[in-house]
Amino acid sequence: MTETIDFVLRAIGGSVALFCLFESTRRIGAYGFHRTAVLMFVASLAACVFAGGSAYQEYKALNAATVTAQRDPAAKPVARRPASAEKKEQAAQVLARQAFTESGVVASYVDRNGETRSFAPTPTDVKNRERVVAFYSRAEFSAKSSLAEAALWLIGGVVAVIMGLFMSLAKPPAPKSPEEAALAAEPPLHR
Repeated sequence: MTETIDFVLRAIGGSVALFCLFESTRRIGAYGFHRTAVLMFVASLAACVFAGGSAYQEYKALNAATVTAQRDPAAKPVARRPASAEKKEQAAQVLARQAFTESGVVASYVDRNGETRSFAPTPTDVKNRERVVAFYSRAEFSAKSSLAEAALWLIGGVVAVIMGLFMSLAKPPAPKSPEEAALAAEPPLHR
């Protein structure tokens, strides 16, 4: 429900801001720099820049979070060495499990007999990895949609200004002659 309300408010606010940008540009182009047209232009331009800038800021934050989190994990040194071979194997398996969950890499570890083995993920490890992948794919999708929103605000603002300038070049209607004004004031012949 919150997303629907947010969408409706953004759509209405964005439409009003772009229309005001168009109309103020048209007025400035047709009648010159008047205080109301300039104020409306500055306010609507500020609204468009704020909306586009916040969408781009959201893109940068999400993109930075996904890029840094998806780097290949470096080998994490153990602070102290476990005393027994079983503890060494457990610590190596924990590191291999963590590497699999974070990056999907099937790492190798040294077992208690000193042999190198490949980590065999359990179904729980696979589910955890799938959750991580789903989280990152949703974050990447959100980042891309935020970038698209920022681009749309930029394109919409530029189009509104250009259309306002083109519409200001259109010929204004010719002033009505007194005869035409009198005809318009008369009641119609047929009802």
